[in-house]
Amino acid sequence: MAILRKAIFIPLCVFTSCSVSMSKEEQTENILGAPSIKSSEKIALDSSFYERGKWPEKTWWELYGVKELNALIEKALQNNPSIQAVQERIAFAKSQAVIARSELFPLVYFDASDQWEYLSQNGLYRALNPNIALNNSQIDFSLSFFYEFDFWGKYRNLYKAALEKTRAAIAEAAQVELITSAALATAYFALRTNLLRKELYEKLYEVRKNYFDLQTKMLKSSLYSKLTPLLSEEAVFQAKQNLYNIEQEIAAGKHIVNILAGQGPDERLALNEPLAPLAKSMAIPSDISMDLLIRRPDLMAQINRVDALAFEVGAAKADFLPNINLAGLVGFQSGSWSKLFEWISKTVSVIPGLSLPVYTAGAIGANVDAKRALFNEAVYEYNNLILKSFQQVSDLLSMGIAINGEKEKQGQIVENAIQRYRLTQLRSKSGIDNALAVYQSLEEVIEKQLEDVQFFYQQYVVNISLTKALGGGFLACEGTSHE
Repeated sequence: MAILRKAIFIPLCVFTSCSVSMSKEEQTENILGAPSIKSSEKIALDSSFYERGKWPEKTWWELYGVKELNALIEKALQNNPSIQAVQERIAFAKSQAVIARSELFPLVYFDASDQWEYLSQNGLYRALNPNIALNNSQIDFSLSFFYEFDFWGKYRNLYKAALEKTRAAIAEAAQVELITSAALATAYFALRTNLLRKELYEKLYEVRKNYFDLQTKMLKSSLYSKLTPLLSEEAVFQAKQNLYNIEQEIAAGKHIVNILAGQGPDERLALNEPLAPLAKSMAIPSDISMDLLIRRPDLMAQINRVDALAFEVGAAKADFLPNINLAGLVGFQSGSWSKLFEWISKTVSVIPGLSLPVYTAGAIGANVDAKRALFNEAVYEYNNLILKSFQQVSDLLSMGIAINGEKEKQGQIVENAIQRYRLTQLRSKSGIDNALAVYQSLEEVIEKQLEDVQFFYQQYVVNISLTKALGGGFLACEGTSHE
C-alpha cells in the first residue's frame, strides 16, 4: 500500500513542478532600463525655480488654492464619461480573471432528464428483447463533473495573465483620470487668464479709441494730417477685433471646462476667485530616475501588458504537452419515478482521459510564435514609452527654467513700463508732454501686461505638465492592487 502511494505521489509531484513559462532571460532580453536624467535634475536644482521635495500628491490640484477648480475636478472624476468607460473596462477585466480562475477547479453540473420512447415492435432492439414493453421511460438525475489537471501550468498562466490585464486596466484608469484632471486644470487656467486678457483688451480698446478721438479733433483743427488718424483708427479696429476673438475663446473655454467636468457646456461657472501667483520654486523628487517607473500609470499599464503576454506565451507552450483530464457522473437512473431514488437505481461512472497532440499542421507552434511576437511588440512599445517619459520630464524641467526666467524678466519690463507711464503723466501735467504721449505710454503698459499674462499662463501649463509627467500622485503598489 505504501509502495502504491509513492507510485502515485512521486509522479504527481514531478508533473506539478513542470509548469511551462517564459524564462526570466527571455522576458528581459530586450527590455530597456530606466535612463538617467541626473544632468537635467542638477541643472534644474541649480536654478532658483526648483527645489528638492516630494512626489506629487494624488490631489495635486489643491496646491493651486482654487476651490472652484477643486470642485470641478472632483466632479470630473465622478461624471466624466471617459473615466466612467475605463471603470467598466476594469470591471470587465476582473470578470475575465474570475473566468480564467474557474479553469483551475473541477466543474460540476446537475443534469435531469425524462426520456419517453415508444419502441417499434418490428425494430431490431425490440426483436432482440421481446419482453421489453413498447412504452419506455428513462429518467436520469445526476451530478456530472469535469476536471483538467493543470500539470503544465496552462490555466495558472492564463489566470496570471488575466490578473495582469486587470492591473493594466486599473493603471489605465489612473492614467485617464490623470489626463482628464490635467486637461481640466489647464483649460481652467486658460479660461481664467483669457478673462484677464479680456480686461486688458477692453482697456486697450478704450486707450486707442481715446487716442484716435484726440487725433481726430487735432485733424479738424488742422494740427494733423489725415494719414495719422487713419493709422490710429486701424489700431482701434484691431483692438475691437482682439476683443471679439478673446470673447470667442472664453466661450469655447467655458464649454471645454464644463465638458471635461462631465456637465453641460452652458453650466454656469463662478470664475470669481483670484488667481495667486505660483510658488517661486517647484518641488521635484530626488529619485526620479529610480522611481518614475512605478510613479507613472501609463508605464505601469504597459509593464502589466508585457507580463500578461509573457504568461500567455507560457500557456501557449503548454499545448505541446499531454492534456490529462477526469470526467465522472454520479446519480440515479430508473424507468419509473417510483423507483428513481431507490439504492439499486444509483449510477456511477469515472472517465479518465489523456490527449496528446501528434500532428496539428504547425498550429501550436504558430500560436506560440504569435504570442511571442505580441510579447515582443509590447516590450518595444514599453521601451519607446519609457524613453519618451524621461524625455518629457527633462524637457519640462528645461522649459520650466526658461518660462520662469522669462516671466521674471517680463515682470521687470512691466514695472519699467508702469514707471515710464507715471513719469509721462508728470511730464504732461508740467506741460512737457501732451495727452497723446500719455496714451502711447499707457498703451505700451497694457501690451506689456498682455505678454505678462501669457507667461503667467505658461507657468501654470508647465507646472501642470510636469506634475502629469511625474505621475500625478500615482503609485503602482497602491494603484494596481487586485484582490
